[in-house]
Amino acid sequence: MAVKKQTAPHVEIFPLLKTVEQMSKISGIGENKLRELMDNGEIEYVQNGNRRLLCEAAIWDWYNRHKVPVRVAVEA
Repeated sequence: MAVKKQTAPHVEIFPLLKTVEQMSKISGIGENKLRELMDNGEIEYVQNGNRRLLCEAAIWDWYNRHKVPVRVAVEA
């Protein structure tokens, strides 16, 4: 009787830190804008050689600091 080999389920690994190009596709913020934010010190990044790497938490932190709050209409 043949023994069936069990295989582990396929697991995709996503990097924690992403390049400007990758983060631009994920966040919808343009590559030049991301580079500008990094140059101005408005968004955190990690320098790895000549590459600058971003994490999603840095995008969310920037978003929370710059979002425009909703105005709720008050009925009289």
